[in-house]
Amino acid sequence: MLKVRVNIAEKQAKKLIFDLVKYSDHSNRELTDGLKNKIIEQWFEENKYPFKRLVSDTRNWGYTVPFVENTMDSKVYISGEGILNVNDYQGEFDSALAYRDVTINNADIAACYAAYYACITKLFDSLTSYLSVKAESYDIDNANKSVSLEDKISQWVPIFTAGKALDMNNKSWTLFTAQLAECHALVSNPALVTDGLSATQLAAKVNDLRGGIISIMYELHVLLNDEIKSQLIRAVYFPDAYVSAAA
Repeated sequence: MLKVRVNIAEKQAKKLIFDLVKYSDHSNRELTDGLKNKIIEQWFEENKYPFKRLVSDTRNWGYTVPFVENTMDSKVYISGEGILNVNDYQGEFDSALAYRDVTINNADIAACYAAYYACITKLFDSLTSYLSVKAESYDIDNANKSVSLEDKISQWVPIFTAGKALDMNNKSWTLFTAQLAECHALVSNPALVTDGLSATQLAAKVNDLRGGIISIMYELHVLLNDEIKSQLIRAVYFPDAYVSAAA
């Protein structure tokens, strides 16, 4: 039904590298923190990775950026049997990405719709859980269920950041609020949104996740100065999904 492009644009690949260096939870942060983009390029050069070649390699979605990409997911694998989730919100996010991939790769349109529904639900669950973790650390009462997700972002984030606020006047926030409304509608009636949805429309919705809910999660992590899992950074730059010619 849907496919995903192998490569991302050169400009996106460069941004991905810089974001991984500056914000991800890699082991070389003490060497790279505070470096400007030009110095980051030189740093890779000094470590035997010509930057132009690195950008070219990074355009391929399967390429792991050396030194600055921690590919471990949200689970800690312990000796013997068992997997431990480090944070609920990270586990929910990983689950959302898995459902995104099912949405793209499944040949059955009904299964694609169901996976998209699960993906967007998990993304909002992850964001809600992330804000709850932050609220607990700042001793904010999180028991009031009447506080909307939008209000949590507008009211809590300035508390977390000593006055800084998320930009709510850009395209990301517009997409985010539309996706949140869609998520609420799906909870009430899953068929309401997916009924009559074409494959092209579904691909557009998958692509819009990057610029909406995923970008908002990324922006919040940056604003709150939290190290970011590479999975979240990569999700911002995920290649386009499109309808295959055989569909």
